[in-house]
Amino acid sequence: MMNALRGRSPAFWIFLIAAAILVGAVSLSIHVVMLQGLGVPFPDRSGVTIWPRLLDSSLASLALIAFYALAQPRLSGVAPWIRVLIVALLYAMLKEVARGAAMGGIVTTAYLFNAAQALIPILHCIAVAILVVAITPLLRGPAAKLLGALGISALILFAIRPLIESVLGPWLQSISYLAHDDVYPFPYGAHVLFWAYVTYLEPLIACLIIALLVWPGLSARAPLRIVQFVALILLIKGSLIPTFLYGFYNASGVPLGMLSESQFLLETLALALGVALIAQFALSDGRARHRP
Repeated sequence: MMNALRGRSPAFWIFLIAAAILVGAVSLSIHVVMLQGLGVPFPDRSGVTIWPRLLDSSLASLALIAFYALAQPRLSGVAPWIRVLIVALLYAMLKEVARGAAMGGIVTTAYLFNAAQALIPILHCIAVAILVVAITPLLRGPAAKLLGALGISALILFAIRPLIESVLGPWLQSISYLAHDDVYPFPYGAHVLFWAYVTYLEPLIACLIIALLVWPGLSARAPLRIVQFVALILLIKGSLIPTFLYGFYNASGVPLGMLSESQFLLETLALALGVALIAQFALSDGRARHRP
């Protein structure tokens, strides 16, 4: 895999970087156009019950298990705690944890409170990563992986996440005076949109790193390889199930609920597909051809 990148010309790297930036810009623009241009509302998930969330979380855990299994050959010489940090960091980046905190701070100017709130999803991602790294080597076969993913998600949603919230909740409440209403109201102007595009580098970089780690382990057939990668990103990010299931819990009705959720599905689909095409162009030289 790395041999495909060695000795490349400056023009190759300029093209690669430009292509990646274009993919990120196009991906986010889908969300921006739907939200601000077409008036598609932001998803309302207040009515979603725990069971659809468990399904979405379980599929994300299953995708993380698959990612870690595929990435292990590249991480074979890395200490377990560093593997946990890598999985947690990529998961948090793909879920846009830092970006969410930054954009919340930009819109409200309450940077400290938004940064403090981000501790909950950060600890969530670390807990998931610990469980994924710990149990993936023990799982043999699809059934075991499915049960492992369900077990991780159940433990996170019913025990670990509530524990994190119960510990940090009182502290966050004690500093709630740092929070305040939006300074920049919707629809957002150039100032907010500029930073929206800049901070979108977070999931873009995560997606590129994931491709670098898993690409050699995917199918040798280019179309299937691209489909596998796109599915992996959609499931880890949690953009698939909400579109087709969360919409049923939207107070505005199923059609509008599904349309609202679809902006993130289409955004992530464009991101994953664009990165897959970049990886196909840049990483496929010298790959083994015997894999199905």
